[in-house]
Amino acid sequence: MNRRHHALPPDHQPAGRRRRLAVLLAVMTAAVLAPAVSVEAASRTNASIAMSPASYGYSETSPDPAYQPPGRATNKRPGKPTPTPTPTPTPTPTPTPTPADSPAPHPPAGLYVVTSPELAPQFCQDTTTPLVRSTRPVFGVSSGAPAYNTDRPNLRAVFELSRSSGETVLTQSVAFAGSGATFQAPDGVLTDGAYRVRARAEDGAAVSDWLPWCAFTVDTSGTASAPGVPDSLRISTGPYSGFQACRAVSGAPVARTGDMLSFAASPTPAIIGVTYPNLSATFEIGHPGQEPLIRKTTPIWPSGTVFSAGVAPGTFTSGSYQFRVRAEDGGLVSAWSPWCAFTVTE
Repeated sequence: MNRRHHALPPDHQPAGRRRRLAVLLAVMTAAVLAPAVSVEAASRTNASIAMSPASYGYSETSPDPAYQPPGRATNKRPGKPTPTPTPTPTPTPTPTPTPADSPAPHPPAGLYVVTSPELAPQFCQDTTTPLVRSTRPVFGVSSGAPAYNTDRPNLRAVFELSRSSGETVLTQSVAFAGSGATFQAPDGVLTDGAYRVRARAEDGAAVSDWLPWCAFTVDTSGTASAPGVPDSLRISTGPYSGFQACRAVSGAPVARTGDMLSFAASPTPAIIGVTYPNLSATFEIGHPGQEPLIRKTTPIWPSGTVFSAGVAPGTFTSGSYQFRVRAEDGGLVSAWSPWCAFTVTE
């Protein structure tokens, strides 16, 4: 007789078997759930460490409250704005003092005396003693050639005036203006008489040699002799053609009818023009042995060194001519110069 075994429902299984199945199920459940619990716990632990400020060396008592963990945006506390510096103005440079052991400056040049600033100077190297018609004459010098004293911004000129006997009456120091230095004698220093003047250059403690003494005469009496007879007569045939001198050895000057002629002469002595404030010259031009065709009076050049008279082109026809000149200052008149012959051609 065959017996068939059929599974019994749990409720009909023996109690011992049900207990063994329950224990087995509990063991299997614990084995499956244990890893998940461990992972979740580990995640919570790591998160708490990551969020902990202490993990970065920071605590509530940290001395640097502005510290932020790496990787986070830094929120600095606003501080006081940095002020913009005020520009410091560049000071104006002051002249550098000249060392006492610096080389001496070059002596000045062209010492002159003149009655007043508007007249031409009387240079002291001329052979004639300068004559001034005022007790307040002007004295001046040049710093010399362009290469002299150009690197001396503190250069000054010192003038020393004395009587002809040697008694010093005035010492004056003036700065150079460009290449020249001048000063005018003050009232009460000079009277009519004979004097002398000299000058030197100074740059701090460095000084040049004195120029030679220059004698001059002060005469305010108003009396004067006649000016000297002009000399060095000459003719120019155009603005850029130069002059032909009236010399017997080189022949008479030659011009053309279409030339713009200029007749010139020099006062004598060369500085006479500053002695006579109204000095002028009268020219006479014509054929030899006849009355002058042209008589013309012109003032001396501002330089005080040239008399000149111009004649328009076409004034003269071809032929032989001559001219002469004399110096005049009011009623003071010089003698006539010798005739200067010249020839005009077509």
